[in-house]
Amino acid sequence: MTKDTKLPPYLPFPRFLLEADLALATKLVYMVLLDRARLSQANGWADSSSQIYIVFPIVEIANTIDRSPMTVKNSLNELESAGLIERKRRGQSLPNRIYIKIPDGQDIVRLTDKKLSVRRKENCPSDGQETIPLTDRKLSTNNLTSKLRESSEGSESVCAHVRGRYENIVLTEAEIAELQVELPDLWKQYVEKLSEYMASTGKTYQNHAATIRRWAAEDRRKGKSIPDYTYKEGESL
Repeated sequence: MTKDTKLPPYLPFPRFLLEADLALATKLVYMVLLDRARLSQANGWADSSSQIYIVFPIVEIANTIDRSPMTVKNSLNELESAGLIERKRRGQSLPNRIYIKIPDGQDIVRLTDKKLSVRRKENCPSDGQETIPLTDRKLSTNNLTSKLRESSEGSESVCAHVRGRYENIVLTEAEIAELQVELPDLWKQYVEKLSEYMASTGKTYQNHAATIRRWAAEDRRKGKSIPDYTYKEGESL
């Protein structure tokens, strides 16, 4: 870069989000909602109280951040619980309005409280060391220690990525690549399904990639598929 270099198009990412006790997907959703609010501000989309609002269908948000519609729904609920957005219904067949809230000093302290913050990481082993992504919350490690130790005994290090709404699904880069080939349109949805199932039931699995493949094979045998969470005409956020 030089002093005259122009930056590429970018989205607003408030600094408080870096330390906020929110899931990564939720932070991304807030970022794109805030960007859309800037457009509403420029185009004069305001209600009778001069409050800026946006209309942003779930499927469009999901496409924007490359996540599933269910993940977006959960993120919107989390943002509303955190006091960062407000949704108002406008009657049958009319889309909801989303109001973006900007936190003040006290709200930012609440959102970034270190005692509550979950340290979510995607770590890659380096120099022969094993790094395992864990959180302050008591999420099951699913025997990750032994799994990564066995995988890293060779000369090549393994990069483990934490996935899913509850960030409890661990997949290596190789496993992700294989799932993308085997389940190109469904693998992310199965990741979300497994993440929510584990979080709600407390069950653990030795190998998450193998579990996803088994679930997909069982669904194919039964002629079933993951439910379609995309919105229909007349439905809204």
